[in-house]
Amino acid sequence: MVRGRKTSGIFSSLIFLFMVIVSASFLWAALPSVKFGIKAGGGLANIFGQDTFDQKWQESLACGIFLDLTIYQKFRAGTEVIFFRKGSIYRLNVNQIEYREKLILDYLEIPVFLKLYFFESSRYRFYLYGGPSAGFNLKARLKVTFDGLEESVEVDNLKGTDYLINAGTGAELKLKSGFIVFELRYNYGLKSISTETEGDVRNKSIVLLAGYRF
Repeated sequence: MVRGRKTSGIFSSLIFLFMVIVSASFLWAALPSVKFGIKAGGGLANIFGQDTFDQKWQESLACGIFLDLTIYQKFRAGTEVIFFRKGSIYRLNVNQIEYREKLILDYLEIPVFLKLYFFESSRYRFYLYGGPSAGFNLKARLKVTFDGLEESVEVDNLKGTDYLINAGTGAELKLKSGFIVFELRYNYGLKSISTETEGDVRNKSIVLLAGYRF
């Protein structure tokens, strides 16, 4: 399990987020085929790999903005700037007293998707999608609880960047001025997030998202 203190690049990540939002605003205004939206949701997250020890799933949440671009008939390309909270839980009973470690990982993720619309009607559209993403570590901490006492420590042995693959399915409900969007997404880490040379600790999550596309 990862332990220690953490040094975060929050300031640089916020600057990057600002630049992405400004660039997206100009792009949205310039290209009528580009659609802008917001989404949020939650689900379950965990870590896995050779250096994890019987980790359990814990609650996850996500929220952010997205852009969609029509590229050819049933195909659309998309990208997002989305905040993800991930992590895991480790539990151990010591003399009938529970010892618990809750790892909380906050990321700013930027995925790139290709969407295939396989069914469309006058009001509904269904699609499959997938693609890679990069996640930037905003904050990592470990909450330890034992015998009624709780301590929180920062984690500093994690990389600043995570690389993942995403896959999922979604549905759109057409309204007068836009679409309500629902998505189910699985998120799988491709590389270890541990800074140790031989370390193997990776992220995974499954989330249900809802949003609105203008």
